[in-house]
Amino acid sequence: MRGAARALRDGFSLPARPPWGYGLLCGLAVAGPLLAGVLAGRPQSGAFLALGAYLTAFGDTYGQPYAARARSMAIKIVLIAGGCWLGLYLADRPWWAVLALGAVAAAGGRWRTVGTPPAFALVTGFYLAVPAGFGPPELMVFGGLLYAVLALALWPLRRFDPLATALGEAVRAVAGLLDGLAGDDWDDRRERASKALETAATASAAFESMDAAGRSADAYVEALVRIFHETVALRALRAAAPDEQDGIDDVATTLAADLREAADGRRAGVVKALAVTADYAERLDAREPGGDPAALRSGAVLGQARRCLDRIAVGVRTVGLLAARHVPPAGRGLLPGLSGLPGTPPAGRRLFPRLPWKPPPGGSGPEHAGRLGLTAAVAMALMLGVHEQYGKWFVFTVLLAVRPTYGDTVERVVLRVAGTVAGAAGAALILAAVPGPYTIVGTVLVFGTLGFALREVSYGYWSVFATPLAMMLTDFSTRLDWEAAGIRLALTAGGGVLALAAARLLWPRGQAGRLRGLAAELLREHAHLVRALAEGDLDRLPDRTESAGTAADRLRESLDKLDKEPGGRAPAELRAALTLARKLRDDAILLGAVLRGAEPGSDATAGVLDAVADRLDAVGQAVREREPPPAADAFESQLDEVAREVSSLMEEAAAGEGTAVRRRLRHAVTAHPALRSLCKDALDLAAEVTARFRT
Repeated sequence: MRGAARALRDGFSLPARPPWGYGLLCGLAVAGPLLAGVLAGRPQSGAFLALGAYLTAFGDTYGQPYAARARSMAIKIVLIAGGCWLGLYLADRPWWAVLALGAVAAAGGRWRTVGTPPAFALVTGFYLAVPAGFGPPELMVFGGLLYAVLALALWPLRRFDPLATALGEAVRAVAGLLDGLAGDDWDDRRERASKALETAATASAAFESMDAAGRSADAYVEALVRIFHETVALRALRAAAPDEQDGIDDVATTLAADLREAADGRRAGVVKALAVTADYAERLDAREPGGDPAALRSGAVLGQARRCLDRIAVGVRTVGLLAARHVPPAGRGLLPGLSGLPGTPPAGRRLFPRLPWKPPPGGSGPEHAGRLGLTAAVAMALMLGVHEQYGKWFVFTVLLAVRPTYGDTVERVVLRVAGTVAGAAGAALILAAVPGPYTIVGTVLVFGTLGFALREVSYGYWSVFATPLAMMLTDFSTRLDWEAAGIRLALTAGGGVLALAAARLLWPRGQAGRLRGLAAELLREHAHLVRALAEGDLDRLPDRTESAGTAADRLRESLDKLDKEPGGRAPAELRAALTLARKLRDDAILLGAVLRGAEPGSDATAGVLDAVADRLDAVGQAVREREPPPAADAFESQLDEVAREVSSLMEEAAAGEGTAVRRRLRHAVTAHPALRSLCKDALDLAAEVTARFRT
């Protein structure tokens, strides 16, 4: 009961502002053909047109680049027409229809390009009880094309809108990370910035093939990623400089405001960013250097922090240059037009390295596809004896409710049933008070507008409006009275029960068997990350960070799914391992910032990093091969050697040996804490994974 209550609370919340303009577009695309059919005296034809528009809008992804949406809609329109024709053709061959629906539903569960609209069209065609032909499918094609034309009408004028939105969110998240340098919510801000950069990188990749505009967006994202990395390093350096934390925080807060101004195309933000770091550098230079070891150590740390702030300011400058050159008179900045900008990378070359995040996959795993296909086929088989217009709602509910995990299925069923109760009752009340086709058209317009707008932010509200909307389109000639609403509600609840049974009984613990391989991959990728530092190959560091972050995301996703399976519980050791893995990547980012532009480190530094990488590799191999892990190493001897080097450099610096010694001191002092932290986090990471798979 607590899970159902939580699903209702979360499902009917509004975490973001709904896109009302998009909702109105969908409402007009669906209600317009319906009204035209009523006025022309052919309401059934208008219903098929409206249904084609509805299913195409259902399969559309709002917010994607227009070119990607156009390709996706073209595929969806063809598949929807094919599904409807197949359903009509198999209406007199019910058991073949069962097999066909299972195959189509499984394909939709496996590949996002297919999706569920073709399965809905097949079920709709099967229950039409009209001779097979190309009339209804063709009408659905025209309806889908009508929606596509309306949805893509602003393509020439607003083709960069999705990209600009993604980049704007990334700017705000990265600026928030700078603002929160001293906050207790650092981890949450870091996660938000990471996800926002992931979305921006995905949007940039989608636009990359268009022209120089997409490639300039790459440079924009590259600058934000650089600011992100330097901010992560600055956070660790700030902790090592307690006497100067307020000064670092003030500069970081100013840079955050400057970044927002620069992204809006205001040149002042760029100028202030460069000026504030210059002022801070002058203030540090004016400090008495001091000859005691504590003062020398503090000065070395602050010197490295100053380098991070300088690189952040340069990143702000890059953002400002890319945004300010093409700001329209209205003042709307953030990449309204990008072609021809200075610094645009040449065609065919990706300027920035691959990011440490990847976009979500294009579909679900084979287990979910098989579960959905089998359950849909069973639902159709159970409804063969109910070959009436209402039987489809049982199948529809199964298609919508079966999710990759049991927990997600429970939430979807709860919201689906609750939405059906509220939506069907509301629609029945409206049509009972004012019956007639024009009332149906008006209800479709209102419900379509509200439903598609709220769909982007709340599945619960989408269920409320989408359920009666689909009912009125697929059963246009049947009055939506209280009896019909009650029958559909019963069938919806029955379909939900079948979906729950399928999610619980069919491969309910599939994630548990994947944890060993995913944990081994996590260790292996983080070993490669550390190895890149040991070899001094900083150009490969972003690639290695990406691969390590992707491995962590895969393990986290599997643990989240396991938590939602019946009786499943994610191992606490692996949850702790994910936290340690993130800290290890932060350590690597800090160490990369220290090593970048510095003189080559000592052999002891490389030796420590090699030992860390060897340890992670060895434990990962042991976990994969189900062998006992090797004994743990403390690396203390190598770390002591680095510490002795720091002491020696301090003595030379105190004796006034020159700026070259001070540069080496800055490197050694800042590298030493990072090495210690990296070693500790790596050993703890290996220990947590070992504790989970010891046997």
